[in-house]
Amino acid sequence: MINIILGPPGTGKTTKLLDICQQKKEQGIAWNKIGFFSFSRKAAHEARDRAGYKFQASKDDLVNFKTLHSFAYRHLPIEENNLMKGKHWKELSDLIGFNLVVNDNDDSIYTNSNFKYLNLINSARIKDITLEEECQNSREIINTVKLDYLDRTIKEYKRENNLFDFTDMIVDYTNDTFSTQFDVLFIDEAQDMPRIQYNMVDKLIADSKETFIAGDDDQAIFRWSGADVDKFIALEGNVTVLDKSYRCPQLVYNLANNIISKVKNRREKNWHPKDSEGQVLRMSDIKHINMSEGNWLLLGRTKKIRNEMIENYLYNLGYWYGRGEHRPVGVTILKAIETWKRLKHGVSITFPELKGLYSKISSKGYLKRGAKTYKKEDEKKLFTLQDLHNDMGLLVDGEWYEVLSTLTPREISYLRRLERVGEDIQGEPRIRVSTIHQAKGGECDNVVVLLDLGRLVYKSYAKNPDDEHRVFYVAVTRAKEKLYIVEAQREEAYKI
Repeated sequence: MINIILGPPGTGKTTKLLDICQQKKEQGIAWNKIGFFSFSRKAAHEARDRAGYKFQASKDDLVNFKTLHSFAYRHLPIEENNLMKGKHWKELSDLIGFNLVVNDNDDSIYTNSNFKYLNLINSARIKDITLEEECQNSREIINTVKLDYLDRTIKEYKRENNLFDFTDMIVDYTNDTFSTQFDVLFIDEAQDMPRIQYNMVDKLIADSKETFIAGDDDQAIFRWSGADVDKFIALEGNVTVLDKSYRCPQLVYNLANNIISKVKNRREKNWHPKDSEGQVLRMSDIKHINMSEGNWLLLGRTKKIRNEMIENYLYNLGYWYGRGEHRPVGVTILKAIETWKRLKHGVSITFPELKGLYSKISSKGYLKRGAKTYKKEDEKKLFTLQDLHNDMGLLVDGEWYEVLSTLTPREISYLRRLERVGEDIQGEPRIRVSTIHQAKGGECDNVVVLLDLGRLVYKSYAKNPDDEHRVFYVAVTRAKEKLYIVEAQREEAYKI
């Protein structure tokens, strides 16, 4: 039996699946008879951690809370040394003369590269179509001889070295006679799965007594990387719509519905906003938004727009922001500043703090020669500022921006701006900057959405508007209270 759970923004798809999981556990179903699979590694780990807390279960209990490719890896005769990694791509690059340097993406089942031919090969594989079909769909000018040679060479290299990538794992598990029989199977964020993952899911469904598949086709924004939203829309089964959002206020909900109603192929859903009106404000320029207080999520359609139109503005204004795990200033610098301030206030520091501080001070003119050569007994000591001057080779005094000599002028300028406006740089950045795709699953009280599109994105928008409607639907539904729509600064823009 297949049960389809449709979860509009903020309605709690994963929470619903975990509640059902709890019901099945209370009915006596063992952990090894429950499979819970998410599209991305991040989502899989989050589901496992939430389940562990909810059920007081160990990681050994939740062994089947995984991504599909990690589950396939566990059940195939593949060892760690059989995995295709960066060093193998480099070796292959050297052998054939193509630059196959890749970026392993945790939220993808294949390896991303700047080399268009490798991406074409990967894309065809995860879509479960031929290379010829993928070339026909591509806007790129393709040298088919070069493409066929690369495809053949990669296959030969992996076969000769007994290597497997993520896609191989999915395909091999699907084609293997081995089967895993679950009493209950859960599939989360199914709208993001490519065709080869659906092939594996079909096999798991056939071997399971009951299946719950959760997703939202309106939030399917990864078609460009192979996600098969049409497959999700076509799924048949008992359909339940989660109809109450705990995130979106009324005015945000109204705008979101206006956007998504333009999509031609979708599942109709009736859902309701939370019990507050919220605000939707249109701004002519991001500079007119007062972000001096509160938590913010700023969204650009592309990395270029994010960097040029958002990050530079925040940097110059002196607002404390972050981009994913990245911050404009490294954690080690922030710790060194805090350490110096504590020393100036008469507080003693530990040996690790001393080392961190000295790593940001150059030896020339700031430290005596050999000051960074420490003795074993230093590791157990506490140090005052006077100790550093007397015994540890410190030659300077003053403010942190005068002492931490390895910092660049740009870093110092930004950090001093942060201090002047009273930002807490030791805490988490209160402003997050992201592309819309990276922000999927996130939320914030105040959300800013820029309507500008890149040239290539704009061409795609004109050709297939449904994909962009879904992207901006995801963008606006991140807002919990206030949504700011920043009018486009260029002709290539999304129209709301």
